[in-house]
Amino acid sequence: MKKIISVITSLFLFLGLCGCSKNTSVTLKEDVIFRLEDVMKIQNKESNSIYYYYMAIIENNSDSSYDTSLLSYSLTDDKDENINAIDRYMSTPSSTIASNESTYVYGYVGFPNNNQKDIGFYFPKTEDFLSFNAADVREADNTQIQEQGKEKFTLFEDRAMAIEVDASKTKADFSNGTTKLSNLQITYINKTDHNIVIPYLEPHGILNGLDLTQYSDKGDFSGMSLEDYKKIDFSNDGLAPKTEDYEGTATGYIVYFLEPQKEMTCNIEFTFENVGIDFSDKDTNVFTINLISNSFGSTTTFEISY
Repeated sequence: MKKIISVITSLFLFLGLCGCSKNTSVTLKEDVIFRLEDVMKIQNKESNSIYYYYMAIIENNSDSSYDTSLLSYSLTDDKDENINAIDRYMSTPSSTIASNESTYVYGYVGFPNNNQKDIGFYFPKTEDFLSFNAADVREADNTQIQEQGKEKFTLFEDRAMAIEVDASKTKADFSNGTTKLSNLQITYINKTDHNIVIPYLEPHGILNGLDLTQYSDKGDFSGMSLEDYKKIDFSNDGLAPKTEDYEGTATGYIVYFLEPQKEMTCNIEFTFENVGIDFSDKDTNVFTINLISNSFGSTTTFEISY
């Protein structure tokens, strides 16, 4: 009797383990696999919206190349219900995957929170459904965004990831009629032993300065150094020049994912073409930085001096 009970118990245990197994991949064609690597779910409790960031790997184990234009999938809820997205993005950097090579798929989708059941990839050609839940979804919400410090601070941190900001090394310069603010650093840290997707920040820089196209009588700014520029008197009949806010162009900030136990520091540079600093103004905090996250619904704002 004890042997029978033992066998039955083992059988239930085996079935239970099989029932809990998660399918993290689908076959696109023979020896070509689409494998889900990581998913992060971010909820904005104030706007009642949800973002999913996802990363997948396409592995080509066949003897021929695979054309990624053949990849066809959609993001659905519970296999067959469409998502009314308010924001979405997808990137597949390789158009062709050589034999025994791989590439990644990165993207995000945002939508109103309507008590969705099971978000995932639906592949119409094979009618396969790959649930995001197969990847042990990392969850976060807007309340985890931390308040900024003066120059160096941690903007977000959980068990898997950290986002750190360092504005202590920024430098303003002027050349060719253009003001640049460089070396704002955003560091993304992967604290896990596997690849993770990154909800990267979008930095926006504003300079409260002078429209140099209105001061052509002051000389040729395209040939001026910073030292020469500082010598110019922009006052008009003894009155201080009029400054306005101008948004610059940001470069150097996108990180899609990080490998295990890795970190990456993005050196952000803002370019303000035909805009100059008013060095006669005693207020030196002429730069305003906004670090925007649509998924968290947050904008972190701070000022930088030249």
